[in-house]
Amino acid sequence: MVSLADRVAQCVIDRYLKLPKRGKPTAKGTDSVKEEWTVLAGFVIEDTGTNELECVSLGTGLKCQHRQQLSRFGDSVHDSHAEVIARRALLVYLLDQLCNKESIFTKTTLPRQLDTKYKLHLYTSQCPCGDAAIGPLHATLDTDHLPHAKRRRTEHSDSVIANRIVRGHQGFDSLGMLRLKPGRADSIPTMSMSCSDKIARWNALGVQGSLLALLILPIYISSIVVGDLFDHSSIDRALNQRVSSALDSKHMPDGYNANECAVLPTSVEFERSQLVLKARNVDIVTADASIYWQKGLQASVALVNGVKQGSKNDKGQCQKEKLRPSICKLSLFGQFIAIAQELMPELLKTTWTYKTIKQRSTKYQQAKALWLDSDQFKDWVQCPPEYEAFDRTGNV
Repeated sequence: MVSLADRVAQCVIDRYLKLPKRGKPTAKGTDSVKEEWTVLAGFVIEDTGTNELECVSLGTGLKCQHRQQLSRFGDSVHDSHAEVIARRALLVYLLDQLCNKESIFTKTTLPRQLDTKYKLHLYTSQCPCGDAAIGPLHATLDTDHLPHAKRRRTEHSDSVIANRIVRGHQGFDSLGMLRLKPGRADSIPTMSMSCSDKIARWNALGVQGSLLALLILPIYISSIVVGDLFDHSSIDRALNQRVSSALDSKHMPDGYNANECAVLPTSVEFERSQLVLKARNVDIVTADASIYWQKGLQASVALVNGVKQGSKNDKGQCQKEKLRPSICKLSLFGQFIAIAQELMPELLKTTWTYKTIKQRSTKYQQAKALWLDSDQFKDWVQCPPEYEAFDRTGNV
C-alpha cells in the first residue's frame, strides 16, 4: 500500500508536471551545459471521508530579494523560496473558497472555519532551509552548495550564541537558532527569515496569516512531507519542538495553539531536485525563476526577482494591476477588500493601509505578541513598516 506521504508528494508532482514549461528549470548554456535545479513545494487538501487528495497550490524557487530590491508598493514578492511561494498561492485559494458555494469552510458566519473532514498537508522536495536543515547539511557538508562551510563554522560559532540570529548556514553547532536567508555566505543578506522559521510560525499562528484571520479561523498543517535531506529529529525540533517550548506556559487566544504537524519522509523523487540531478553526474546551477499555481488558475505564473517574468519593476512607481503577481501583498490586499466589502462592509468604513488593517485582526495579533515574547522567537526580523504602508491601490 502506498503511504500517505508518498501520495501527497506524488499529488503535488503530478500537478507540477501538467503545468506549462515557462519558468520551469531547464538546461542552460551551449558548449558547457548546466542543468537548473530547484525546490518544489505544494499544499494538499485531504478529504478524510473519501481519502481523496487534491493539490490546491504549489510553488518552486530558491531566491529572495535583499533590502535594496524591495518595493514599497507591495507589488512584488520578497521571498521566492518554494514553501513561501506555495503558501502565498494557498492564500489566494483560501480567499477564493470564501466565495465558493462548494467550499472547504463550514460556518456561514464570520470567522469561517475549515470543515473538520479536511486536513492540510505540506510537501517540499527538500528539507526546509534554516534550522531544520542544519543537521542534514552538517552531515553532508556539501561544499558545492555551502561554500567555505567548515571555515565559517569556526569563525561564527561564538557570535551566533550572542546574537540569537544568524545567516543561513553559519554556526552548524548552534541548533534552534533563527536564521536569515540566503544560506550562502557569498550572497547579499536579506531580511527574509528561513523557511524553517516561517513554517514554525505557521505552526503557532496558522497558515492563513493576519489578513485572512479577519475572515477565517486559524488553519494548521496536519503533516509536512519532505524529500531530500530528510532528518526527522532536526525537522521536528525546528518546526514543532521550538513552537511548543515557546508557547508552553502562554494562554493563547481561542483557536490558536502550538500545532504539532507529523513529519514524514517520502521516497518519491522530484526530477529537478539537487540530489536527483547530482546522481546523474551532470553540472548543475540554481534556477533563476520561480513558478506558482493555485486551484482556479488556468496556467502557472513565472516570477523572476519577485515580479512576473518579462515585466519590468520600476522602483519609483507601482506596477499596473495586470502586471502584478496575484500572490504579492498588494494583489492579496485587493482580493481581500473585494471579499470583505460583501462579508463585513463595516470594516471598510475607514480607508486602511495594508499594515493597519492587519492590526485589526485582534486575536491574531495577540497570539503573535505572545509568540514573539518567547526566547525562541523574540529576535524575529519583521518587515519594516514602510514596506506595508500602501493602500489598496498601491499608494504610499
